[in-house]
Amino acid sequence: MRTTAFRRLLVAGLAVAAALVAPATAHADTPANDDFDTATTVTALPFRATQDFGEGTKAADDPTSCYAWIATSAWYDYTASADGFVRALPTGAGQLPFIAVYTGSRGALSQVPGACAEWNSGPSVTFPVTAGQTYHIMVFKPYAGAGQVATLDLSSVPREANDDFAAAAVATLPGTFSGDLSRSTSEPGEVTASCDPEADHSVWYRYTPDRTRPISVERRGGRTPSVAVYRGPELSEVDCAGELDGTKRVVFTAEAGRQYWLRVATDADGASPYDIRLTTAPALTPNVYLYSGVNSVFDDIQMFPNAGDHLGRPLVSGELKFGDGTSVALTSNAALTHRYAADGDYRLEISATTDDGRSGTGSQVVHVETHDVTLTGLSLPAQARAGQTKPVKVSVVNNRYDEKVVVSLRKKGESGYFEEVGTLTQFVPAGGRVEFPFAYSYTPADAAAGQAEFEVTATLEGRYDGDAHPVDNRLTGVTKVRAS
Repeated sequence: MRTTAFRRLLVAGLAVAAALVAPATAHADTPANDDFDTATTVTALPFRATQDFGEGTKAADDPTSCYAWIATSAWYDYTASADGFVRALPTGAGQLPFIAVYTGSRGALSQVPGACAEWNSGPSVTFPVTAGQTYHIMVFKPYAGAGQVATLDLSSVPREANDDFAAAAVATLPGTFSGDLSRSTSEPGEVTASCDPEADHSVWYRYTPDRTRPISVERRGGRTPSVAVYRGPELSEVDCAGELDGTKRVVFTAEAGRQYWLRVATDADGASPYDIRLTTAPALTPNVYLYSGVNSVFDDIQMFPNAGDHLGRPLVSGELKFGDGTSVALTSNAALTHRYAADGDYRLEISATTDDGRSGTGSQVVHVETHDVTLTGLSLPAQARAGQTKPVKVSVVNNRYDEKVVVSLRKKGESGYFEEVGTLTQFVPAGGRVEFPFAYSYTPADAAAGQAEFEVTATLEGRYDGDAHPVDNRLTGVTKVRAS
């Protein structure tokens, strides 16, 4: 009995496998247009059909250029009576079916470019048609099951009114303009954009400014289209932003009375509704970011020039005046350094121009203040005996401002590290010299080592930024030590 049961299961499994790979054959619940060869013929538009697209089967040779997973498919054939555009729109409750459009014959089908509506691009698809050409419309589901009823509408839709260059729509400022690039074409010999040379679905706008001003063009859409601006009458490209440029805006300086053309375009796969918005581009507010907060005459101050553009266009030329009689030409926002010779407040003046031609100026103050003391002497006895206490004197010169100076006396221990043996804090006036008096008692360990090695350091009390020139804030010395 177990062998008989196994045979029954094997036969059932083979039957299911055969159903999955064999072309669909009609059964009680299978739609009449379940197979490519039994497609419903659409004789005129508009056309509407309602059916359960979850029923039926998938043929082994159903094309998967639009979507890899197909569980059920239904077919419609439409032979165009005139050139134009057709929109296929599914409606209904729940997950709508997907749509792909093909030309050719069974086994040699070619998908109409861009004619694919699935998870990421649905639900409708609009595609161009040529008179006399037959289009095979596959409506499919990635999973099977009865109860997935939807309605398919096929209708002719007009091409965009500004599809041709000669019919360019008038743009105003400010203004928002919308359209659908899936209902557009490109003309023979039409100019292409440097930022998107493959775009072949385009519409046109023309703009004539009443006064000279910088213009910004923001672009939005299902897939952001490219926008290129051309200056008349020679149609020279002024600026361009493509799909791969992200949120970059087209920016150009429109001269009063000169005509400009805007080409909004994409390729077939990206053709979808779009919006563009024309506004006056914001003014530049050039500035310089200073890397360090406290600057001294010893610092090579890092400066980062910035065009101060809210649209993010790069600085391409300009000048930075340092306020001390020197300046540097700017060709980018690359970092640069500058060192001032004296303390004081210096007025930085920056002029900057972005790659779209806008210019602006800005200024700010950089403060230079140098706090610097120098250790000028460490007086140690040349020799000492264990048990003796002898004076150690440290001389400090203050070069600029009144300071409270902390001097630390350290002696190298048996570990090899300097260990603090005394610290003194004294006021040192600007331009003054002060001695810091210490005393040290020499030890038997010093005598055993034969010497005592000292280090003194000077720091500024209360200054988080420290001494501006710390290389002269450390001295060392040695006293030879013998046993008592």
